[in-house]
Amino acid sequence: MVFEFLTHEANAPYFFALSFLVILFVFEVLGLLIGMSLSHSFDSLIDIDVDTDVGGHLSLLGLGKVPLIIWLTFFFGLFSTLGYAANAISNSTIGFIPIWLSIAPVAIVSFIINGALCKAFAKAFPRFETTAVSTDTFSGRVAKITIGNATFTKFAMGVVLDEYHTSHNVRVQAMDDGVVLNQSDQVILVEQIKGSAIWLAIPYEN
Repeated sequence: MVFEFLTHEANAPYFFALSFLVILFVFEVLGLLIGMSLSHSFDSLIDIDVDTDVGGHLSLLGLGKVPLIIWLTFFFGLFSTLGYAANAISNSTIGFIPIWLSIAPVAIVSFIINGALCKAFAKAFPRFETTAVSTDTFSGRVAKITIGNATFTKFAMGVVLDEYHTSHNVRVQAMDDGVVLNQSDQVILVEQIKGSAIWLAIPYEN
């Protein structure tokens, strides 16, 4: 009964949104396992300057306030929830709302709520704000290896502080062959491997 409701043709856009959320979750988990960052890859696709007219309009929707993957998660979550809720209420009285009649209002309301939600989220958790914690700013910073030993072919987990003194977990790999970065060692983050969440690092010498 529930599955039939979720997959009803009138709920097709909302089922797609729900499926997209599941796919995002699966790929993010897989990315964490292999050292690839889906979040970072998504963020590299957009570069919003909120000081421009276009960037200013997009910022009203919450874009540029939080990482893109969080924005997508919030939006598709809202879109799916509101769409299903509207059809659940409608179906109990007059029947399902036609897609052409429901999708636009649901999308508009989702955009509005999502914009406010992303702004609130960015204020509550500034470390997630896109402009505040761009991973590009990690280059040259000192990190500490917290889990494992990093080599030229194997990464370890580390922690780095950003300019706001907020800690971030990073994956660290030795930049030079033959170098081993041991747990508790301090290292300098040199550059991030393109398309990856792994940072190449060298030993930090006082």
